[in-house]
Amino acid sequence: MAELKIGKVSIPNPLALAPMAAVNCPAFRILCKRYGAGLIYSPMIHSEQITRLIKDDREKAFKLFIDFEKEEHPITAQIIGSKPDNMADAADILSEYADIIDINFGCCSSDELANKSGAFFIKHPEFIKKVLTAVVNRVKNPVTAKIRIGWDDKSINALEVSKIIEDCGASAIAIHGRTRKQGFSEKADWNIIREIKEKINIPIIGNGDIFKPGTAKFLLESTGVDFIMIGRGCLGNPFIFKRTLSVLESGKNTPEPTKEQLIGSFFEFLELYEKQKRQSFSELKDHAMWFTKGLEGSRKVRQDIMAMKDKGSLVSYIKNIS
Repeated sequence: MAELKIGKVSIPNPLALAPMAAVNCPAFRILCKRYGAGLIYSPMIHSEQITRLIKDDREKAFKLFIDFEKEEHPITAQIIGSKPDNMADAADILSEYADIIDINFGCCSSDELANKSGAFFIKHPEFIKKVLTAVVNRVKNPVTAKIRIGWDDKSINALEVSKIIEDCGASAIAIHGRTRKQGFSEKADWNIIREIKEKINIPIIGNGDIFKPGTAKFLLESTGVDFIMIGRGCLGNPFIFKRTLSVLESGKNTPEPTKEQLIGSFFEFLELYEKQKRQSFSELKDHAMWFTKGLEGSRKVRQDIMAMKDKGSLVSYIKNIS
């Protein structure tokens, strides 16, 4: 594969793990890295939370937000917020530990919109320059941005937004092929992503509806994007990175993971999870449900896992279905 870079940061392959909140714990990030993800993203980090906590309880701030391991690099820390100075402060804190700083201009949750952050900027692109310029001027790391294609189908403005981002000195743009109104419904529009790639000079990372290796290969080649970002398609399925790399390198599909492989990957995850500083049984249960979603009778398995009260019971249960 050709050498890939974002700014001066070399990326080993064109596959990125999307910045998924409540998913991208250190254990899952490392597992995806081991299975072939070239670029790892942190979960979304609120700029006001990290800047406030770093002053009051530095140890807790590291435990919650700066829990990056050496094995994960190159890693992108994604921040979200609305105030330029605060975003720059958060970027400055994270710049020592992450290779790249990413700004979330695409989250469509009601809380973020009410805070005038995330996808609010897609509807009000005039505010992007203030935030992005403040961050770019503060840190030496490459700065990137993640956007959606528009607010709704009547206001598709991703090209306009991308030009603003490029002009502000960003090193790459990740584009989710849906509008804020669509959320994760309907089909992602990769034609718009392709059009932007043709007119923007910095690397473009395409995102949306990557659930199969063949889809990733087709979209990478047909749109000309520099990277493919995989989100929901890797939940409980880190194999998608390894299988996609195989398709890109050889043109041949490898088999879907077997039941034994899926269960085995959960226990790989569990071993890593038990070593991380911050642990939550509810988080562990969520991952257990994702890793077992492709199994026969997965609906009952999901119900059984949801009813579990402790880690010991959960681990024994999954061992018994393997």
